[in-house]
Amino acid sequence: MSTQRALLLTSKTSPLSLRTIPIPAAVPGSVVVKVLSTYILSYLTSVLDGTAPYAHSLPLVPGANTIGRVHAVGSDATVLSEGQLVFCDITVRARDDPDVGILMGMHGGDAQAMKLMQGEWRNGSFAEYARFPLENCFVLDEGLLCGEMGYSVEDLCAIPAYLTPFGGLAEINLLPGETIIIAPATGRFGGGAVTTALAMGATVVACGRNEATLSALKKTFAHTGRIETIILAGDKETDTRAMIAASRNKGKGADAFLDFSPAAAAKSTHIAAVMAALRPFGRACFAGGIYGSVEIDYLGLMMRSLRIQGWLMYSREMVGRLIKMVEKGNLKLGERESGMRTVGRFGLEGVEEGMEMARRERGWGKQVLLMP
Repeated sequence: MSTQRALLLTSKTSPLSLRTIPIPAAVPGSVVVKVLSTYILSYLTSVLDGTAPYAHSLPLVPGANTIGRVHAVGSDATVLSEGQLVFCDITVRARDDPDVGILMGMHGGDAQAMKLMQGEWRNGSFAEYARFPLENCFVLDEGLLCGEMGYSVEDLCAIPAYLTPFGGLAEINLLPGETIIIAPATGRFGGGAVTTALAMGATVVACGRNEATLSALKKTFAHTGRIETIILAGDKETDTRAMIAASRNKGKGADAFLDFSPAAAAKSTHIAAVMAALRPFGRACFAGGIYGSVEIDYLGLMMRSLRIQGWLMYSREMVGRLIKMVEKGNLKLGERESGMRTVGRFGLEGVEEGMEMARRERGWGKQVLLMP
């Protein structure tokens, strides 16, 4: 049996250990990829030690979305074949009940989800090889992306930073010419949302408290002529006025709002400020990480016929749409065009240092990669 090196979590109180384990077999319904590059989440340490509310079974190979090369495919594959460059998604849904979903190597959930995670899709991509469901692997046009467009595997590894916000933007049907407020816009996904919304043809009002990051966002995308930035004052009325003025919508406010608030922002006034800055029939998508409740102006919501949509991750169809945006040149990758740069590259043996760097270098425009 062929073997590989992989990072294994055996206890929430112990660090990841580098082990030799079998390379998984490509059973029907699956594909095995050689992992070229995957990213390290800024909060991965809290996921692994149980601080963050992620449910998983041990032992476990952690992981994230991955750029890989097909190593072997199951007998029922019709498009995938050995050697292809692919994007691999860790969002796995049960084939007999799509309401049940997990994040491979990261999170299960209720009893049904944990049953799914304890089987074929327990382990993620922090290894030399990883097995994914066939439907979770998307062929990338390597000749176009890495040849004509000149993208590296590292550039392609930034796709998840745009894919997660694209799920929310697509779900509320953001249209070219509309104005969307993104708040906060200075984190990995908030900043990724700015990039993606601009690529979709929208005008963006990017809000946050990190003046340096907002300035960098505006400088990077100034050529679009469709970005405004607001440093949040922390006062609802002040921030609402600024958002309405920046929305370029004849004083009516913005068409949409995408929220990527972290848990620490639970008591922030920015959500109330943005909701007050939406025009009648505006849409809001909550896709952040706040635990518990937030305050909503019930009468304001009702009188302006506002819609609030919660959204987690993205659908398979959305993955294909975003990849097309990249391949058609609507959504550009690379540091010069998107502001995304790789600040750290680590092999499996350097994962602890990589997790520390990812925690330290969090925010828009920076990624830390694990390259087995």
